[in-house]
Amino acid sequence: MDTSSISFTALYTGQVWYENGLSAPFFSTPRGRLMYLGMQPLEWMSEKAFGTNLHHLLLQRHHIMDYRIAELIEQGATQVLEIACGLSPRGHLFTRRFPELHYIEADLPDMAARKKALLDEKNAYGPHHKVIPCNILESGAPHGLDYILRNVLDPAKPTVVITEGLVNYFSLQAITPFWKTLAEIGKEFPNLWYFADCYPLEKGTKTYNFIMGSMKALGTITRAEVNPLFSSDQHAIGYLNDIGFGEVKVHEPETFYTQLNIPKSRNKTFTRVIEAKV
Repeated sequence: MDTSSISFTALYTGQVWYENGLSAPFFSTPRGRLMYLGMQPLEWMSEKAFGTNLHHLLLQRHHIMDYRIAELIEQGATQVLEIACGLSPRGHLFTRRFPELHYIEADLPDMAARKKALLDEKNAYGPHHKVIPCNILESGAPHGLDYILRNVLDPAKPTVVITEGLVNYFSLQAITPFWKTLAEIGKEFPNLWYFADCYPLEKGTKTYNFIMGSMKALGTITRAEVNPLFSSDQHAIGYLNDIGFGEVKVHEPETFYTQLNIPKSRNKTFTRVIEAKV
């Protein structure tokens, strides 16, 4: 695998964060700006027809994750691993907000090198901040999740692991070994919390048909398969419980409408943020 198949989402989401005041200017790219502008007619049509769009989805999940992760840091988490970091501004911003926080950004080697070069050029690292290559389909040194959890992170510290915008590029069968490894090695930490986004869909509904059509279109653009992993919130909770996560919550954007400045969908949302604790 390399980052070419998902470079669209890395650049587009990076631009969405910047356009909405969530990112630094150096995370904005010419290609990202072009993609952002090119998507505006489709985003407008989607919002008018269905009460939401990809732009809303991205902001809803990002704000919810930021809010909960910041709460956990304030409550004692001292270490963060953000896998598939892309052009996420989270490491840059959180290491300034929490100077003692150890923050590891990880991505496939090409994207990790690009992110590292960008942060080096802008001298934008926090005091305990680094970018490393990682491939969740590998095991062992130097890129495997097991190696990174035990040798790059400190297993003595309460830790948060993030995979925003990643797991839905895999089938449930393909992503499960990654989750099992995380849950098993997570038991070696005093506490480990895991965050991911998902989009539970019940087959045969109008929403299912719309989302599947959108996912197929996104898959065509990114040259990667995009999947709804679960049929319901309870399916997600039960599945992650069964493979080793002791506490699993599924956050709906509606819960945060009065707390956070996030887009409000006209209809019931289908974006979900998984928060699982080992």
